[in-house]
Amino acid sequence: MEINLFKRIGKGEYPSRLFIGGLHGKEGLSTIHAIKSVEDIDIKEGKLVICNLTPSPYLSTLDPLYYLSLAGMKVIELIKKYQPKIYLELHCYHPDKKNKLINKDRKDLFGVPGLVELEEGVMIGSTSPLIRSVFFDLNDFPFILEMPCDPSAESLKVSNNIMKIVARSTDRREIMEEIRRIYPEQIQLLNEYFTDFSQNFWPAFQETKKNVANIELKTFQDLDGLITGIIREERFNLNSAQLKQLGQALMVWREYNLQNHVD
Repeated sequence: MEINLFKRIGKGEYPSRLFIGGLHGKEGLSTIHAIKSVEDIDIKEGKLVICNLTPSPYLSTLDPLYYLSLAGMKVIELIKKYQPKIYLELHCYHPDKKNKLINKDRKDLFGVPGLVELEEGVMIGSTSPLIRSVFFDLNDFPFILEMPCDPSAESLKVSNNIMKIVARSTDRREIMEEIRRIYPEQIQLLNEYFTDFSQNFWPAFQETKKNVANIELKTFQDLDGLITGIIREERFNLNSAQLKQLGQALMVWREYNLQNHVD
């Protein structure tokens, strides 16, 4: 099966939705099945762009170097071109990696909370803060849909159902309400994660952007000092892994020449 797929659905411009599968490694061999399951969906309002990428070297999307790789630059190119308010990354995982993805200590270890399992091994969660903070507004919907690699028919059915909800919705609130009808406990947990993000990482990043625009940073130590001062003064609740990600998100922001567009 040809795994490289790109298609635009719908004639409107807003809301703009973007689904990308196969972001790294050989995930595209599995995510193509989920992507193709919605290629004929009827979009009543706005547009949906679906894309499945070819295999590439594996780099985690939590690694800032990913966004300097050919695959990562392609992802950013698509985001910048279509400016989606609704953005869905499709990933797949091998069974031995599942516990790492849903680990309750994942936030302390990697700076992001564990993914939330729906059923049939399908999980959802937020995209990497390295792009969520940089390219999206707070109330946009930049999410991950994670399925087992070489997914079963049952896993694909769950994934397809979520993708259809996301594709036919017009904003974050509508999406979360629709998914809540099926998975109330999971959505409650995701909302708790969102509240924490919106009260801590998000405002900390916004404040760091404003301060960086007005000073010259000569070393990484200068950046670390700036971030530490902001966290202390504003009393944001961030662990050491998140503090590191804050600096990395700023690097992505500056790399893509966004420093001239400070909110």
